[in-house]
Amino acid sequence: MMTTMKNSLLIAIVSLAIFSAYSGKNEAVAATPNAVIPANLATGEKVFKSTCSICHKTGLRGAPRMGNKLDWESRLAQDKEILYDHAINGYRGKKGNMPSRGSNTKLTVEEVKASVDYMIEHAIPSWTMEK
Repeated sequence: MMTTMKNSLLIAIVSLAIFSAYSGKNEAVAATPNAVIPANLATGEKVFKSTCSICHKTGLRGAPRMGNKLDWESRLAQDKEILYDHAINGYRGKKGNMPSRGSNTKLTVEEVKASVDYMIEHAIPSWTMEK
């Protein structure tokens, strides 16, 4: 139990040091490239609900369905930049097709990336994760 508390305390201290060293959002993101800013998740959720859910709720065109572990395992094993590229520029694969920007040309690159981040965060329900 002491080890767990020490590890938790160490993680908290390191996190505070990292975030207090940077005053702007862009600098914090640059320091931690895989971090997802909550505002981005809110944007991602909005984009998901308005565009992405059309395919990702039902699996249309072979899209990985939200909450389906089997659909997401191989995709989540890829580098996030690959997922961004497929979502932004489109992709034709063995398991399905991803139209560029989800066929919504009005989406910015930042909005597409936010929706990818949102889907990564919510792709597999936490109760299905193996321990």
